[in-house]
Amino acid sequence: MNSKNDILKTGIILLVVTGIAAIVLGFFNFITERPIAKQLENTNMEAMKAVLPAEQYTKLDLSKYKFNFDTSGDSKLTPDPKLIEEINEGKSSGNVVGYVIKVAPQGFGGPIEEMIGIDKDGKITGIKIVNQSETPGLGAKSEDANWNKQYKDKKADKDLTVVKTTPTQDNQIQAITGATITSRAVTKGVNTAIEAYKVIVGSNK
Repeated sequence: MNSKNDILKTGIILLVVTGIAAIVLGFFNFITERPIAKQLENTNMEAMKAVLPAEQYTKLDLSKYKFNFDTSGDSKLTPDPKLIEEINEGKSSGNVVGYVIKVAPQGFGGPIEEMIGIDKDGKITGIKIVNQSETPGLGAKSEDANWNKQYKDKKADKDLTVVKTTPTQDNQIQAITGATITSRAVTKGVNTAIEAYKVIVGSNK
C-alpha cells in the first residue's frame, strides 16, 4: 500500500515540477520574443538600406503576383519562386527607386538568407548575406564584400552564371575558391530576385 502511495506522490511531484518548468519557460519565451523580433527587424532594415538606399520601404503582398518562372534549366542556378521570402518596395521623395528582394536558397550548410537590391532601371544595386551557416573560411566568405560586390551593377536582363576562372562575360560570377556550391546557391538567389523583379515591374505597368 505504501509503495502505491509513494508512486502516486512521486507522480504528483513530477507533474508539479514539469508544470512549473513549463510556466517558467513560457514566461522567458514571452519576454524574449519581442526583443528577438525587433533585432531581426533591425537587421533586415540595415540590410535593405545597404543594398538599396531609400527613405521608406513597403512590404509587398506576394499573393497578388504570379511568379511563374521557367525552371527547366540548370537546377543549381535556375530561379525558384519558392525561395522568395519577401519583397519590399523602396521609395524616396514619394517615387519608387527600386525593390529589395529577400531570398533563401539552399547552400552547402543550410539556407542562405540574402537581400538583393534592384533599382527602377533594372540594375543590381547590391547584395547582402544576412544569415548563413556555410563552412568557415570557405562558403562563409559569401559575406565578404570583396566577393559579393561582383553582383553590383549587373543588369537584371538575364540570369547570372558561375565560373571558376576570371569572368569573360557580363553575366558571369567568379566562384569562391573551394566553395562552388555556396557560390551557385547565392547566384541562384540573385537569379530568383531578378525574375521576381521582372514580374513586379511588369505587373505595375
